[in-house]
Amino acid sequence: MKTMRFMMLLPVLAAGLHGCRRAETPVAGPPVSAAAVRETVRGELAAVAEHSFPRYLRATGQLRAATDAVVAADAMGRVVSVAVERGSVVQAGDVLAELDARQAKLVLEEAAASLALAESKLGLARNEQERNRPLAEKRAVAESDYQKLVTQVAAGVAEVAAAKSRRDQAQKALDDCRIRTVSAGVVAERMVEPGEYVRTDSPVARVVDLTKLRLVLSVPETEVSMLALDQAVTFQTPAVAGRTFRGPLRFLGAALREASRDLVVEAEVENAEGVLRPGFFCDAGILLKEEKAVAVPDDALRSEGSRRVVFVVGSDARLEERLVETGETAEGFTEIRRGIAVGERVLRKPGAAAADGAPFAADAPKP
Repeated sequence: MKTMRFMMLLPVLAAGLHGCRRAETPVAGPPVSAAAVRETVRGELAAVAEHSFPRYLRATGQLRAATDAVVAADAMGRVVSVAVERGSVVQAGDVLAELDARQAKLVLEEAAASLALAESKLGLARNEQERNRPLAEKRAVAESDYQKLVTQVAAGVAEVAAAKSRRDQAQKALDDCRIRTVSAGVVAERMVEPGEYVRTDSPVARVVDLTKLRLVLSVPETEVSMLALDQAVTFQTPAVAGRTFRGPLRFLGAALREASRDLVVEAEVENAEGVLRPGFFCDAGILLKEEKAVAVPDDALRSEGSRRVVFVVGSDARLEERLVETGETAEGFTEIRRGIAVGERVLRKPGAAAADGAPFAADAPKP
């Protein structure tokens, strides 16, 4: 009997315990979205549209001086003075160094004396010819004797010409004792010291013109057909970070280099400021044409390492983060090659609060 009562009470006890446990467990409400608790992002929107962008042929190269000359002595002698140092600015005709000119002066004096003697002999021969001309016409002197006088005058003329040439050579040798530069520029290297003996082919100084440079580029064979003279070339160099330089394409190589299968071309670069130097490595772009492409304002892009993202405002007034592939930049706009389409709206100057799914409210227009 007791056993039967206990078994009848078991369901009641179990129900009571189950009720107690349900009362102790808190009731969970509906899940709350993370976007619902995010701060509303405010800002200015820009419509995605098409803009014109340049198309460049990319190439690498280095700068060279338009004039880079090693000035030779063109004379023989001992150096008595050097007028320049490395970095000296020189103009065409400036003296770089001077040689001992004593021997050259003596040779010039001798040549001048020889010229004076030859001119005197010529004058005497001409006088003799003029004196005997009437006699020769009257047959008062033998024709052979008169012809000798004519020959003496001709020989005197030749002797005077030879003496003038020797005098001029001596004058040049004296002038060459002052070694001058033939072009303006900057002395890149001084190669002689006072007391040294130089010969005609001895290098004295290297003079580089920095006012105009040449950008030498290598263009692959497959892209040579796109080149033409006077195309605009823009380039950057790590040596002058943050600046872009420009110049026209002036020279196209006549033939490809067989080993590398490329063509050497040159752009002319003005360097009035003197910030560029020969030897700088450059990344360049040769302008081919302009094309329309999808674009956004530069300030709509957020850089996250190598990633570029924009925030598109959807129809539900929430931000959608988009990873985009960028291209060229021009006039405050950046080309978007992949990631967004024309007509969409992007957030300009996205701040730290901008995130995927965040609510958005446009700024009120300024009065």
